[in-house]
Amino acid sequence: MTTSGLLILTFPNFNQGWLAWGALIPLISVCLFSRPATAFALGLLSGSTALLGIFYWIFEVPGFRFYHALPLAIFYDLFPASWCAGISLSKKKKWMLFLLAPILWVALDVLKGHAGFLAFPWVTLAQSQHASPLILQMTALTGEYGLTFLIVLVNIAITETIFLHTYKQAAIALLLVGVSLLWGVYRLHQPVTGSRIKIAVVQPAIQLSERKTPEGTAASRKRMEDLTRKAALFHPVLIVWPETAVRDLKRHPELMKWIQKIARETHTSLLVGTSEFFKFKKTGDGQYQIEFERRSYNAAYFFNPNGETLPPYYKRLLLPFGEYLPLSSFITWPNWLIPKMIQSLPGKCYRYMPLSKGITITPIICWENLFPGFVKRAVHGKAQIVAHLVNDNWFGRTSAPELHNMVSVLRAVENHVPVIIASNTGPSEIIDPYGRILKKLPHLFQPGFIIADVPVPAGNHDP
Repeated sequence: MTTSGLLILTFPNFNQGWLAWGALIPLISVCLFSRPATAFALGLLSGSTALLGIFYWIFEVPGFRFYHALPLAIFYDLFPASWCAGISLSKKKKWMLFLLAPILWVALDVLKGHAGFLAFPWVTLAQSQHASPLILQMTALTGEYGLTFLIVLVNIAITETIFLHTYKQAAIALLLVGVSLLWGVYRLHQPVTGSRIKIAVVQPAIQLSERKTPEGTAASRKRMEDLTRKAALFHPVLIVWPETAVRDLKRHPELMKWIQKIARETHTSLLVGTSEFFKFKKTGDGQYQIEFERRSYNAAYFFNPNGETLPPYYKRLLLPFGEYLPLSSFITWPNWLIPKMIQSLPGKCYRYMPLSKGITITPIICWENLFPGFVKRAVHGKAQIVAHLVNDNWFGRTSAPELHNMVSVLRAVENHVPVIIASNTGPSEIIDPYGRILKKLPHLFQPGFIIADVPVPAGNHDP
């Protein structure tokens, strides 16, 4: 339970990332002197407590109940439980614990991040270091798995030093940490060469209640327009609106014309998050009966300063049970477990939107930032800036938005690109290629905008 408490303190709201370097010691020390079955049970208990303490905000989502969380919690608790059993099994052989424990932890993280519709690569130990740019720089070489490996290695080394009185492992761990910090010092002291491009983010703070009435919708649109025009006075190259800032853009020509007018009059490119609804042909025998369902896309539209649009980006990685029903061809999910919803369709490709000086931006939407391989493929050789469009309105005034944003910090460092977080209810952030936050709107549900001169490193774009 001590480890669970320390892990909860490691992440937002508490944000004490330094605790991660010793948070596992109590759990490791108990598992070292336990049988594998006992260690497995301890891992289940520790994992479930930490999961509840970190993801408590999931119960803020309307309609989410304990019976929704229980099967997911059992599945995700199997990962720390398996790791604890591995600790118990590896304790008897010299060096086995020191070598196996970090490898096993990372292997389980990889498995959890690639578990099909149950993939959930969130709140990794590496992500706990989001506020420490110095140590984060190693992820440019190793990805977040490398930093997670190092954190577990340090926990094991300290535990072995205290309880098994071995010191070589501690010396190795200390050396690796020292090398990683020196690498961080080197990277952070490199002069930033390349272009700078001014980008603004609008945070409209659209309330759920505003979506339900024409008056609320009109008020939110006016707020977005006012904030956009104020931001445009600073002459940014691009202004970014958050996920689902507007709805049904394609089916409402007047809405499309409104945004085009703003782009033309402000002489600024706009990147706009929108949801789109349409009828989808479900069944039909070709002659007698055709049945339709409502489906949707979660999209991002780009408007250049002339008001012209490019083909939109459609969100590719959909949220299971939130945007689509997994295995729906084989399983009829009961309504008491999975309420009826409008299912989304995934997009098929990334999109790249030109800004200036050979710089392009690629959007990602919502939880797509959690998947490092997905973002790396989006960036590789084609994009110099990533725009992360978010709407965490559902989670209220909790730690969820901060937990979500911290992952984008790692994506910036890993890919050596700026990441622009446009969040509906906040906090919106502009992150440089080294994971440093240049600008931030810190308060939740506060309308506003931020602007920064965003550095795009030389080599990330054409001269």
